[in-house]
Amino acid sequence: MGFTTNIIQVPKPGRGAYNPDRPLHANALIAAQVKHFAEAEKHLPPELQTGIDPDKIATEGEAAAYIRRVTEAIHQSGGRPRKVQAQP
Repeated sequence: MGFTTNIIQVPKPGRGAYNPDRPLHANALIAAQVKHFAEAEKHLPPELQTGIDPDKIATEGEAAAYIRRVTEAIHQSGGRPRKVQAQP
């Protein structure tokens, strides 16, 4: 029995889809991603953590740079989290 493939055409994003100067508070999705990556960063070894305060990220461009750095650090760590002690 053969399989058929359905091809879904996805349009390219508009020119204004990414604006590195757009305030982060105007993009809830990217703001949520920054929070997610900040949590993931806590599980990295200290030498791979960025030292960036995610609460100070103000624009989409800063968010993109932060996400890129944390992603690179996760790859460098081999994707293995370190043990995090519970906060009292």
